Amino acid sequence: MIDKYNRKINYVRLSITDKCNFRCNYCMGEDAKFMQNNELLSLNEIRILIKNLKELDFKHIRLTGGEPTLRNDIIDIAKIIHYYFGEFSITTNGSFMELLAKDLKENGLKNVNFSLDSLKRETFIDITKRDDLNNVLKGLEKSIKIGLKVKLNTVIQKRNFNEVFELIEFAAKYKLPIRFIELMPIGKNYNEDDFISEDILKSKISEKYTLIPYKENFGIGPSKYYFVKELNSYIGFISAITHNFCSLCNKIRIAANGDIYPCLAYDYHISLKEYFNNEIELKEKIKMAVFEKPQKHYFKEIKKTTPMHKMGG
Repeated sequence: MIDKYNRKINYVRLSITDKCNFRCNYCMGEDAKFMQNNELLSLNEIRILIKNLKELDFKHIRLTGGEPTLRNDIIDIAKIIHYYFGEFSITTNGSFMELLAKDLKENGLKNVNFSLDSLKRETFIDITKRDDLNNVLKGLEKSIKIGLKVKLNTVIQKRNFNEVFELIEFAAKYKLPIRFIELMPIGKNYNEDDFISEDILKSKISEKYTLIPYKENFGIGPSKYYFVKELNSYIGFISAITHNFCSLCNKIRIAANGDIYPCLAYDYHISLKEYFNNEIELKEKIKMAVFEKPQKHYFKEIKKTTPMHKMGG
């Protein structure tokens, strides 16, 4: 599908729950409010949605949350996507992947992005508010072992900035690309004092390693990759704040209750929930959301109130 700015929109990030078992400082607090189970899209509504997304010629689906592995029917959801799309991706904190990786892979999972902001127990707890690093690492190792394509995502901020080299070397050890994501001003927990820009981060990394621009991509996202000569590995940067990539954006987000968000940076959305009994209207609403996708974000000028976990992260 083509939006009004002639961008090809073929990628859907589908949230299947807004709940999460972590409380990362940049995402949500302990007082986070979640949807009731009856507000979430049912398995049948997800089936209708996936079918229509396929018919609208979307090419890629990534399951997100909250934490998508908390949904107890995730394997059934995987089977639906597998039937219509063949394969799919997931973004996860990894805490349940040791248990789920094999079944998900057998039902179409191909690519996994693991959120990993620290390898130090104390820092991990400081960021996530949970003492769960060992389970994440076990899930990561299981996913690698069974042949899933894995990438690491690290939201870079002052509290883990001193761990950059350890994270890079950890990723290189497992031959995984690691992407450093700039902190975004989304939700009430954002603190500008935590922000580290891509340029500052690259300058730090360059003190020890040689970064060579790499033209290929490891997926369909906006990351700019570099080859790390000394480690024979790859680092990506996702820098929505200081290196805007809106002109290349190819995605929409659908929240766990069926609200479709054309852009992460805006509260604007269209509710799909009432259209699942009329697939013609459902398609029209999806087309409308794509067409109304903004040209770019204005994070610094427009105050956004919808938290990240409510719209598919």
